Amino acid sequence: MKYLFSGLIFLSLLACEQKPRTLFTTLSASESGVRFRNTVTENDSFNLVDYYYVYNGGGVAVGDLDNDNLPDLYFTGNQVGDRMYRNTTKPGADHPTFEDVTTQAGLKNGGWSTGVTMADVNADGLLDIYVCKSGNYAGNRRKNLLYINKGNFRFEESAERYGLADTSYTNQAVFFDYDKDGDLDVYLLTSTNLIRNPNQVTPVIADGSGLANDKLFRNDSGTDGPRFTEVTKPAGILHDGFGLGLTIADFNGDGWEDIYVANDFLANDFLYLNKQNGTFSEVGKTYFKHHSQFSMGCDAADINNDGLTDLVVADMLPADNEQRKKMAGPANYQQFESTIQQGYHPQFMRNMVQINGGKAPDGRMVFSEIGQFAGVSATDWSWSPLLADLDNDGWRDLVITNGYLRDITDLDFVSFNNSFARDGNRTPEEINQYLRQGAPKMPSIKKANRFFRNNRDLTFADMTVDWFGTETSLSNGSAYADLDRDGDLDLIVNNINQDAYILQNNTANHHYLQLKLSGPAQNRFGLGAEVTVFGNGLTQTYHHTVTRGFQSSSDYLIHFGLGDAKTVDSLTVIWPDGKTQTLRKPAIDRVLTLDYQQAQKTVRKSEKPQPTLLADVTQASGLQFVHQEESYLDYNQEPLLPHKFSQQGPKLAVGDVNGDGLEDVFVGGSFRHYGKLLIQQPSGTFIQKSYTDESRPKDEEDVGELLFDADGDGDNDLYIVSGSNEYYDGSEYYQDRLYLNDGKGNFTPATDRLPAIRHSGSCVRAVDIDQDGDLDLFRGGRLKALQYPLPGESYLLINEGGRFRDATAERAPNLRNVGMVTDAIWADIDRDSWPDLLVVGELMPITVFKNNRGTLTPLAVDALKDSDGFWNCIRSGDFDHDGDLDFVVGNLGLNSRYQMSPDQPMRVYAGDYDGNGRIDAIASYYLDGTEYPIASRDELGRQLPLIKKQFTNYAQYAQARLTDLLPPERQKASTVLRACQQQSVWLENTGNGFRLKPLPAPAQWAPIQDFLVDDVDQDGHLDILAVGNAYDVESVAGQYDALTGLVLKGDGKGNFRPIFFPQSGFLADGDCKSIVGLRSGRKRLVLVAANQGVLKIYSDQKR
Repeated sequence: MKYLFSGLIFLSLLACEQKPRTLFTTLSASESGVRFRNTVTENDSFNLVDYYYVYNGGGVAVGDLDNDNLPDLYFTGNQVGDRMYRNTTKPGADHPTFEDVTTQAGLKNGGWSTGVTMADVNADGLLDIYVCKSGNYAGNRRKNLLYINKGNFRFEESAERYGLADTSYTNQAVFFDYDKDGDLDVYLLTSTNLIRNPNQVTPVIADGSGLANDKLFRNDSGTDGPRFTEVTKPAGILHDGFGLGLTIADFNGDGWEDIYVANDFLANDFLYLNKQNGTFSEVGKTYFKHHSQFSMGCDAADINNDGLTDLVVADMLPADNEQRKKMAGPANYQQFESTIQQGYHPQFMRNMVQINGGKAPDGRMVFSEIGQFAGVSATDWSWSPLLADLDNDGWRDLVITNGYLRDITDLDFVSFNNSFARDGNRTPEEINQYLRQGAPKMPSIKKANRFFRNNRDLTFADMTVDWFGTETSLSNGSAYADLDRDGDLDLIVNNINQDAYILQNNTANHHYLQLKLSGPAQNRFGLGAEVTVFGNGLTQTYHHTVTRGFQSSSDYLIHFGLGDAKTVDSLTVIWPDGKTQTLRKPAIDRVLTLDYQQAQKTVRKSEKPQPTLLADVTQASGLQFVHQEESYLDYNQEPLLPHKFSQQGPKLAVGDVNGDGLEDVFVGGSFRHYGKLLIQQPSGTFIQKSYTDESRPKDEEDVGELLFDADGDGDNDLYIVSGSNEYYDGSEYYQDRLYLNDGKGNFTPATDRLPAIRHSGSCVRAVDIDQDGDLDLFRGGRLKALQYPLPGESYLLINEGGRFRDATAERAPNLRNVGMVTDAIWADIDRDSWPDLLVVGELMPITVFKNNRGTLTPLAVDALKDSDGFWNCIRSGDFDHDGDLDFVVGNLGLNSRYQMSPDQPMRVYAGDYDGNGRIDAIASYYLDGTEYPIASRDELGRQLPLIKKQFTNYAQYAQARLTDLLPPERQKASTVLRACQQQSVWLENTGNGFRLKPLPAPAQWAPIQDFLVDDVDQDGHLDILAVGNAYDVESVAGQYDALTGLVLKGDGKGNFRPIFFPQSGFLADGDCKSIVGLRSGRKRLVLVAANQGVLKIYSDQKR
């Protein structure tokens, strides 16, 4: 027995030694002294029916309430009382400890507490506590509470006296000095419990009359102390929403604090921009391209250390396939279009990472949303995102709490309830009672909170297991603070039906700097100050606000991680009134106090415009061309399309059409809208001109254009490719069109010189393929209309005296069905003086055809065998000065819900699976090594009704692998296309092959639709201008819109450095489809065309 006992001890010690140590240690209640548990129990008053925020949980506030330099804690409870804890940690202690001082503090428990924040409201140097109330109660039980700190952990509830006993359904508050009068004002974040269907599409309410309009209170301090006056409407806080997230930051860098509000349900998020006169302007639509759909918490901070304020907003997209399929209903394209028409901004269900790109010439800040590229878009039912340097390396990491008490989005639950409700014999009360009884039977969505390390390249690494572990929870509000003052940030998390987390940070061997601000008389803690630390090659900025995440506020002590840096060059504080203070070579690994009284008055310098490579000259050009598109919903015909094919234009073509020696432009049109000629004038301006008789209705979609000499008379004729999928394959409206030029810019229809082409196309490219002195054509086939993903027919058209003959069968038989072509280029890749053809497209590899003296044969290239992608464009240039042509190819990019590789590609299986004579397309993706169908059960069921018989409920379908839908034998009988490369690349021509090399990361933020290759900066090396995005994507995945126009500066060695618009002057956001360059005197002009957008013109500044 003695040996057995000894062996057990040894095994136990061995197990302890083998247990990996995480960055954070979860302290038990007995270790920390924090015994708070937010217990939520459904009852007749608090349930999903009577209070739909019953499962949102509580918050936590952190701050030094007794000025002993240790942060104390306040937790809010829903059906349990709030609790306050005094920090009793001793110097050198193994972990932080706390003492419950709730009774001593005199808290008034009762009601349903939500958000909490600490601020020195009465400017006496002690932090006070403001608690928000909500719940299914009458107004008098929803009064917010203000605990004025009397010292020694004694508080006096004074909300009525201060004018802050608001009775709205309030979720959070933030204190800030919006009018720069020196004292702290307050913004209240509200929702309502009086609207029973908050997702119903109704007109936007923007006049302050909404039931969930937030509130703004101005601090009118007098001799008897602060008194808050509501100024909501006069200040311009007018938009109705269901606010869950709230934070303050200076988003446009003008020195005035702005307000970001994250809204649940249908309402868009709001960005209230401070107009510096006591009012705000809501600019969310102009600053951001889209928002989260069900926005929860949010945080604003500088993610990439470029000095600009970025933003993270949490949503509820599940990370795993099963949970996604259980909650993913049909893509409601009509509703999406309806919300846009009603004035809402696009919204998509996933976490958002909005990266601040800087200020546009019109004064707006331009943000790029890259949450999917960053790797943090799907973290389940998420609540509190916090940006904080958790490992002290100088870069802000991201932690997100998640969990939900009842899985009420489970579609079997929803469907069953809907069926019950549709029974005509049920009264509304019977239906509600059924829901009250059903919801508590649903399981919880319990997941581990997610931890992400900043990779310093705008991506994050999932460190959940290494930093935290695998423990699941129902976590809501969270905050960060250095609880034990050991130089790293600990975390505090409020959980439902589980003890609150006190997470001790175990970071070691990294330096830090912490700052305590001693502010002016009415803002003693320096809220609103801007702090910048310079050192170790990094510039870190911090805007001093504590209300962050969800229903919570973090500590007032400002924390900077320094990594292995042993010194800091300097730190600068800009106080809210503009005074500044700079410390040179401050001491590190300690807390420094910065006193406002030592700050110097400075004049804010207006930034001088810096010279840029390009300048927007659209207005000066005289052009006012706006592309138009008639509404057409492709998904009504083909529900499983990944994107529309009906809005691919406009494309641009360049050539001198009137023989005056100036290059002109043709811009393509669309269904019912004719394209236009843009005739360049000697002054550099343009005159818009029609190219044909516009009296007849136009039925074609222009998708590709070319100005070239078709008939050998020395002038540029016009070829227009017809495309889209609005007609069946074989329609006359897919016939391409040819117009002959009289040499003066007047065009005559000559389509009879073309063969009959009745298939949807994409592009046309000219070259003398057979060296007979005239220009022949490659015409790319886009798809077999209404039979996605079957390819359209591509053509090799041989010029025979100005008439074009289809010579594909005899000269290029492999070209006919090469794929869903999007673009092509003629180039002599092997320097044999015969132009070869490179073709790219959707779900196809980069394909090379060698020109064998007028005939084209496929060329096998090892480097391209796994190059199948969503290619959009290809252009050429000698990027490495080795004398041959390299290529740059635009692809989908990495900012996508789906990640692809040769081993785990995205596939599309096509066949007539239900025997109705029409092609069905089933797309698949890999997750954790398993291939799953992409479409939800409802989406797939619209195309294949038999699916709902095979999988009789959502739970069954959620577990279905691709092989459960398509067994191996059906897969073999299918047409199978794949994508295994999604990065945009440049192809290095090695002389005997190619190497694929990815373009820099910003070029992967969105699909690139077109390139312009030119030496923009005149340094002798070719540069690349890239434009793109895609607004035609199905509404579940959501539009791609992060690209704002990009200059890739080449060094002549095949390396490219991204230059963004503040330095390049090239801002091309929107749904950009085409870019061209042309000469204008000594200048070089750049034109960019966008779908349903303004045609923009830029002029170079170097020539």
